[in-house]
Amino acid sequence: MFWQEDIKEEHFTLPSSIQDAVFSIRSKILPMDHAYLLSQALLKHLPWLAEVNAGIFDISVADGNGWEQDESGLYYPSKRSRLNIRVPQEKLKETQALSGTTLDLGEYSIKLIKALDSKLMSDMQIVFAKRVACDKGVSEEAFLQTSFNQLQALGIQPKKMMAGLERNIETPNGTIHTRSLMVASLRKAESVTLQEQGIGEHRLLGCGLFLPQKGIESVNAV
Repeated sequence: MFWQEDIKEEHFTLPSSIQDAVFSIRSKILPMDHAYLLSQALLKHLPWLAEVNAGIFDISVADGNGWEQDESGLYYPSKRSRLNIRVPQEKLKETQALSGTTLDLGEYSIKLIKALDSKLMSDMQIVFAKRVACDKGVSEEAFLQTSFNQLQALGIQPKKMMAGLERNIETPNGTIHTRSLMVASLRKAESVTLQEQGIGEHRLLGCGLFLPQKGIESVNAV
């Protein structure tokens, strides 16, 4: 854990340059680890995603608690489940045009029922990434130091950070190791920058993508 004193609020106007395209979805069943399958399915329709620093949230992250898991490593998305794709504003309409499309994930599928209102980045002081790519077996201290350096490279001076659960993403090229990260007491401009830019690699697999949180308690519940 890395912790410093709180900061004062400042006036800030939310930019619209980066937005989350949001879709209501229908899917009978999905594997918990579906990041690679989802990214490949979306790239078939939007091949430019890899060129514009886009980010793809896995279904469970985008929806919060809108899923149920069984012991087989599969889960059942609920009617509240959402797919979020973070894209530049100029690509938003093209992304939303996927409404009505069924994504082919091999043995699984995801129907994009409707494009909902897009979401701007938030100026909340606390943001959380379910996955940040890291080396296998890296210590919490080393992970936080690397994250600290990545944040500073974005012009962000982190005051509070907390590392969380470790997870793996399986791909044909090998296993990607990740760890969750909370960053708190951000200035409004810093919060937006972090959500826009993210940290680390594998954004199309949901890594390094941050969502706003109301408090530490909501992070612990993820």
